[in-house]
Amino acid sequence: MKSTIRKFLPKSCSLFILIFAVSWNSNAQTAESDTLSIELDEIRIEATHSSVTIGRAPLSVSYVTRSEADITARPAATMDELTFTLPGVWISNRENHALGERMTVRGMGWRSQFGVRGIQVILDDIPLTVADGQSVMNMVDPAMVQSLELLRGPSATFWGNSSGGVLYMRTQPPADSPKLFYRGYMGSFNTMKQELRWHDNIGGVRWNAYGSYFDTDGYRDYSAAQLIRGGISAGFEPGENSSAVVRLTYSGMPFAEHPGSLSREDAEENPSMAWPFNENVRAGKEFHQIMGSARYIHDFESGLLSVLAHGTYRDLNNPLPGPYITVDRLAGGTRSTYDFNDLPFSLQVGGELNWQHDDRQQFNNQQGSRGDEMIINQIDNVRSQALFAKAVFDLNRLSLSLGLRGDRMVFSVDDFIENNESSRTFTTLNPSVGLNYNFGNTRWFANFSSSFESPTTTEFKNRLGPDGNLLSGFNPDLNPERALGFESGLRGLYPALNLEFDITGFVQFVSDQIIQEQEIDGQAIFSNGGDAEHFGIETHLRFHPVEILSLELMYTWIKAQFSGGEYGMGAAFEGNKLPGVAPHRFGSVLSLHAGSHTISADTEWISEYYADSANEAVNDSYLLLNSRWSFTALNAGNWKIQPFVAVSNILNTRYNTSVAINNAFGRYFEPGSARSIRAGFRMDLF
Repeated sequence: MKSTIRKFLPKSCSLFILIFAVSWNSNAQTAESDTLSIELDEIRIEATHSSVTIGRAPLSVSYVTRSEADITARPAATMDELTFTLPGVWISNRENHALGERMTVRGMGWRSQFGVRGIQVILDDIPLTVADGQSVMNMVDPAMVQSLELLRGPSATFWGNSSGGVLYMRTQPPADSPKLFYRGYMGSFNTMKQELRWHDNIGGVRWNAYGSYFDTDGYRDYSAAQLIRGGISAGFEPGENSSAVVRLTYSGMPFAEHPGSLSREDAEENPSMAWPFNENVRAGKEFHQIMGSARYIHDFESGLLSVLAHGTYRDLNNPLPGPYITVDRLAGGTRSTYDFNDLPFSLQVGGELNWQHDDRQQFNNQQGSRGDEMIINQIDNVRSQALFAKAVFDLNRLSLSLGLRGDRMVFSVDDFIENNESSRTFTTLNPSVGLNYNFGNTRWFANFSSSFESPTTTEFKNRLGPDGNLLSGFNPDLNPERALGFESGLRGLYPALNLEFDITGFVQFVSDQIIQEQEIDGQAIFSNGGDAEHFGIETHLRFHPVEILSLELMYTWIKAQFSGGEYGMGAAFEGNKLPGVAPHRFGSVLSLHAGSHTISADTEWISEYYADSANEAVNDSYLLLNSRWSFTALNAGNWKIQPFVAVSNILNTRYNTSVAINNAFGRYFEPGSARSIRAGFRMDLF
């Protein structure tokens, strides 16, 4: 840790001085009108669990509020369609619903083989990240997301475990949007989607409900999937100074086929093929998941009390090449905060409890069915408790934010095959310090923060004895991965051009990375090692020169590399680039509103990057162009019909949309789809 701090201080101080110098110069060119306060100070950041707004935030934050034209014409079958112009975050559509999207934030989460690791994901107050730090994105129907926020740096002060970044999504539509609308489309690869949304205020209760059905054969062979999602919420005021919201969501995947990754040769010559062994053993996934939450807020004279409780049930059947895994999961938690009103500074204190109970079994896979040989039969339990406090001091144009959170986590497993019990307990303390200075139309911010990522029970469980043989029980030497981050940047408006901008530089140091040390008899052994350094610059512009035209631009540069420590498997990777992290990314959206017609064009460019830690397998760079058209003049009375057409990968680019990190068989590449067309209509009824 001392060596990390020695590397951290000079580089972070240099970044601080550079950004502050630029911000001071921008002050000389900024009018005194407080346009930024009018625009950005009205947008409250839900992802921080506080009343801070984007304009006053002492940290890097991105946001998206989707337009009606975007909600109408963008298929939004996967989350990458909503985030490709956001700096910092990279979500890769793997064209494989059995694995789901791959997501990194500033390189954090790079080692995940499936699902999302190292990043907190929240949908309408309900954490999709469970106590052990794993996130399940299948609950999210991107088409139903109305707005989202992204905290781009370490955020353990706000969310605890697995908070290398935070993605917060809302499905609540604006009050003036149509009360009832239907959208449906069909397209390439036998893809079909049906959506229905309703919201209204009845008897003082604010109702919001949605449902969707998605079915596709997929671009690749053996990649068909079916998804059913729905949600309902009710908001009301139980008392004069109080409010409450109750939510219930469901997501089901009756089936999803798993085509697997390919070698470079197969990906180039026959990108639509499935790996034959995956198809032979009927690899795939089936799950059903229900999540619910209740939030109560009461405004006292001395402050604001907020209490949130949430719960999850998940039933998973997951035939893979080799094993057949079943998991019955119960998880949940509660969080309480109190914001004081009568102090000379802003103060929030709170506590959080989370728990997770997984009944996990593993059998041999007999062509997609559960075999007779039971390999794993265990119950995993995770418990976490946290206390935290955040204070904000307003000093004229300068505001100072301080945060501190302490977490205690207990992992335990009951192994019914080996007939033993194991447990591990650890504690962490995560501080944050942030500054925000108001230059008028420009705000300068700087932030120091930290995060940690705990091992899962599976990573804890396997260990070696002195004789090199596998031992039962938890590994007493495996500890959480930790990150320190510093960032500084500018965000604001240039009113003369109707331009909104955000530029941020950051440095992050990750220590005690959880890496696979070796594998014995098919069992992976994990240890801490392989430190990493992440440096980068993020830029984002929104430009609205005239009423009918808008342009959004994003460019991100990141250098993420191994920087020391032991990497396991006898490897020496110091100085190598982290796999799965593209050094350069560019995204843009150009929209033209011409009368009743709206035409939009997307551009996304990804530079080449490595697929393995040895930096021997390279995924080539690629450029994607997409376009959409919609028409709004078909209406009469209370109803309106809006036809639309969306074309993806117009140039029919041959590319790999994602990679399987450090694949043991050299099959790193997951091909992206060829040109595709989707057409449909939206009907507003009220």
